[in-house]
Amino acid sequence: MESSIALLSQLDLQGFVYLFWHYVIFDLSRYGLSVLAILMAAPWERRVPDCHHRPAVSVLLVGFNEGEALQRTVRSLTEQTHQKLELILVDDGSVDRMREIGWALRRRGELDRVVSTGIRGGKSSAINMGLGYARHDLVSIVDIDTTFDRDAFEQLIAPMADPQVGAVAGNLAVRNAGTTLMARFQAIEYITSIALGRRFTAALGILSIVSGAFGVFRKQALRQAGGWDVGPGEDADITDKLRRAGWAVAFAPHAWSMTDVPGTLSGFTRQRLRWNRSVIRFRLRKYGAAFDPFWRGFRWENALAMANILFYQVVLSISFYVYIVWLFWTLGPHGAMTVLGATLLIYILQGLLVYGVARVMSGSRAPLGYLLYVPGQILFSTFVQRGIRMIAYLDEWVFRRSYADPYVPSKVRDAADRF
Repeated sequence: MESSIALLSQLDLQGFVYLFWHYVIFDLSRYGLSVLAILMAAPWERRVPDCHHRPAVSVLLVGFNEGEALQRTVRSLTEQTHQKLELILVDDGSVDRMREIGWALRRRGELDRVVSTGIRGGKSSAINMGLGYARHDLVSIVDIDTTFDRDAFEQLIAPMADPQVGAVAGNLAVRNAGTTLMARFQAIEYITSIALGRRFTAALGILSIVSGAFGVFRKQALRQAGGWDVGPGEDADITDKLRRAGWAVAFAPHAWSMTDVPGTLSGFTRQRLRWNRSVIRFRLRKYGAAFDPFWRGFRWENALAMANILFYQVVLSISFYVYIVWLFWTLGPHGAMTVLGATLLIYILQGLLVYGVARVMSGSRAPLGYLLYVPGQILFSTFVQRGIRMIAYLDEWVFRRSYADPYVPSKVRDAADRF
């Protein structure tokens, strides 16, 4: 113990950078700059939408076997302060009672239209079909297990007053955070990575995802981009397509929605494996040309957006394990454990600071009581989440597992492969 304290106490700035290079390169730059920028921009952040900008919106509720959640979501939509909403249920060939429940809501006047594919084709095909029934120039895509603050759509459509904006991402918090420790960890992650992280990337003009759970699009932009391609990862895919087509992507931090997250480690792992495989599939394979300055569609902000994702997800995860090996190789077991322990302590202190900023920016959406869980969430994200990412990246790079993901029906995957 004394030797560990002595090692750390003797460090000057150069020695600190040498031993803690991974933290300095990745985490200090990411959290330090973003938190500072968010706090500086906070006084000018727009909270009240333009009351003169109230366009009608077609809302597509797309789902498969989600009959139990449908009524709650529709009720949340009918209670919106923005009343110019056309509600369209798109049933992706469900085999539960979702279609029947939808028709009952239609007869009560709570839905404007019910559309069914009759056979499951996957979320992308269901959205593309639903677009044909949308009457308005703005189209919102929402998950059926999502509910909304009463002013969520009023806040969401405000950035659309700028004709250059092709899509707006809503904010997302965890509804079932009180059920399990796993769900609470994700609630902390959502508050810091979405409510704070997307504020920062949107301010830089490099926001690269409009969540499939809650967002709004300009129909003209969707047509120009060619609609949704076969997923998984279709929300990031359509956002990249819009950016490549020259449209701006905005974030509405006060447009709050709530969703359920996996309550178990196994459910979380399956979800994140699917999410992280799509990083390799879309960011590297499909849109790798974003880094080619000689490509006629090259835009530096799109290259920066892609680099941000790859640097802070792929490179960070891989380099962390390289860093651990380097520590043991350079310092031996005792020195490596000392520096690694100090690094984790820094992570936890930083995590508490970031969550405190999230509390300032998001109010009751970031409960003070969650501060007690931040240390555990930091340890979980450092070792477990990075491990899951590593597995997903290697799995996708070697075996292209996303191309066989049951998230998309096999007949649709086979047809997409032929094209």
